[in-house]
Amino acid sequence: MTGDTDDRELLRATLDVWHPDCWGIESSEQTGASVVGHGAATDGRFAFERCTIYGDSSEHLAQAVDVAHESTFITAIDDLGDGRRATPDAPAMGRAARDVFIEYEATDGVGAAFVSRGFVLDSHYEVRGGRETWNLLVRTTRDEFGRTLDSIRDDLHADITLDRLAPATQAPPPERPDTHAEALTPRQQEALALARRRGYYSWPREVTARELAGDLGVSKTTFLEHLRRAEATLLGPDERVE
Repeated sequence: MTGDTDDRELLRATLDVWHPDCWGIESSEQTGASVVGHGAATDGRFAFERCTIYGDSSEHLAQAVDVAHESTFITAIDDLGDGRRATPDAPAMGRAARDVFIEYEATDGVGAAFVSRGFVLDSHYEVRGGRETWNLLVRTTRDEFGRTLDSIRDDLHADITLDRLAPATQAPPPERPDTHAEALTPRQQEALALARRRGYYSWPREVTARELAGDLGVSKTTFLEHLRRAEATLLGPDERVE
C-alpha cells in the first residue's frame, strides 16, 4: 500500500466482508459452524492460514471440514486436531473446536489480498452466518485506504462494508455486555444473521421465512423454531412483548 509518508497514520479498521468461493463462508452457511482465522501468510503464489472451526459436536465439525475438502478454493487442508479455543468468546461459538491448516491460491483469498497490501490482522477474524468480520491494522492515508478497499472489492468481486475506521491509538468503543447473545446456539445465530441480512425484519419484509429456510436447507418450521428461540433469548424473560 502506498501513500504520502507525511500523511500516513496507523489505522485500526473493522470490516464486514463477503466474497465468492470462500470455504469459511460456504461452511458457515451450509452447516451453521463458525470459523476463526488466525492470520494469513503468502509466498506470492500460495497463501496459508491456521483456522479454528467451532460447532455443536464432533459430527458438526466433520460436516464443516467436509465442506472445506469439497471447496474448489482450497488446494490443501490438514487437520491439526482439537481446537485451541483461542478466542475470548469461544464458548459462545460452539462446544467443540478443531484446528485446520489450509492452503489456497494467493490470488483467490481475501486474507492474502489484505496481507499483500500491507494490512496486519489485529488478533483474529471470524466467520459466522455467511459473513466475515475482519479487524485490521494498516499504516496509510485515509484516501489510499479507500482506494485499496475498492481494489480488493474489484479483484475478488467482494462485498466489503467498513464498520469502523479510527487511529490505532484511539481506544475502541466499549462493547455492551450481551450475555443473552452468548446463549445462542450456532444454528440460532445463523438463522438470526440471515434474517437480518436479507431484510426479514424490514417493513415491508423483503424475504419470506420459507425463502430463508430454503437458503439454509431446512424446513420452514425448523427455521422459524431457530429464529423464535433466538429472539426469545435476546429479548430476555423481562423484555418479551406479549
